[in-house]
Amino acid sequence: MAAMADNPHHLPPADAALAAALVGPLPGESDGDDAELLTLEELAAHCELPTALLEAVEREGLLIPRRTNDARRYTLADAEALRAGLALVEAGLPLDELFNLAREHTTAMRTIADHAVELFARFVRDPIRAQAADDEDAAARLLDAFGQMLPATGTLVGHHFRRLLVNAASARLQDRT
Repeated sequence: MAAMADNPHHLPPADAALAAALVGPLPGESDGDDAELLTLEELAAHCELPTALLEAVEREGLLIPRRTNDARRYTLADAEALRAGLALVEAGLPLDELFNLAREHTTAMRTIADHAVELFARFVRDPIRAQAADDEDAAARLLDAFGQMLPATGTLVGHHFRRLLVNAASARLQDRT
């Protein structure tokens, strides 16, 4: 009966293991204290920011909660991202322009994220499920692949965006000379 409660959508065992991993500490994102999932109010208290401001930041797409059992949760990585956003505003970027940029980014990235999940399912999950000796083997191999691929994807995407940003800034500067 406990297995039913842990797998309310009646997923295949390997998918249920991956679904459970998605609500826990994420590979490459959390170490130590960062593994703790916070409510919005707890995040606001940690950042010493008004909850209303964080609600606005979330509405605009700069703060994306993790969904755990139909609840919105945040980590200390979200606090770090909020501090980075505040640094941009303090440096002179108007908040409304930051929100506009966040909306554009969210629209573009949502499509890419959906495609990346489809690629993972087709080229990693499905072959693992087809080739595994049993459900336990499939779950272990799928969790191992997820544990390696999520941090690698974050590194690759972050590096790619930084490089595009630096090249765009360089081109902008060269156009002005």
